[in-house]
Amino acid sequence: MKSLLARGLLLSLITAWASACAIQTKQEQQPQQPPQQSPLVTAANETAAMARLRSIATAEARYGVETGGEYGTLDQLIQNRYIGDPSGGKLSGYVYEIRVRPGGFQATAVPVKFGVTGTRSFYLDETNIIRGADKRGAPATASDPEV
Repeated sequence: MKSLLARGLLLSLITAWASACAIQTKQEQQPQQPPQQSPLVTAANETAAMARLRSIATAEARYGVETGGEYGTLDQLIQNRYIGDPSGGKLSGYVYEIRVRPGGFQATAVPVKFGVTGTRSFYLDETNIIRGADKRGAPATASDPEV
């Protein structure tokens, strides 16, 4: 009787182990889908990114008045408290960067996770025109369409 019970238990364990292996193999064969986010949240992140770029344009104008026409980096604008610190360059799923060049600046906003936190990248310079496009996670440029 003990032998029959032991065989039944062993057979059950082998069956359970084989089933678990089959499930794991099936899951490994299926392509992994990227995490999804609600289109409404993505749209809100993109709207917040454009609003942040408008704030950067305002901060650059103020910085220029106080420095005799110079433009400031993101760190300089934050240090002078013209804009809030976007937590290490990120706000609402976007990473922000400002590059100062002679006679102007370039500010970009790029999704942290393309397709999840946003699909469009945005660009702004001293012309105060926001440009943007689906750049698949790359920065937008001056040649992208106006938004």
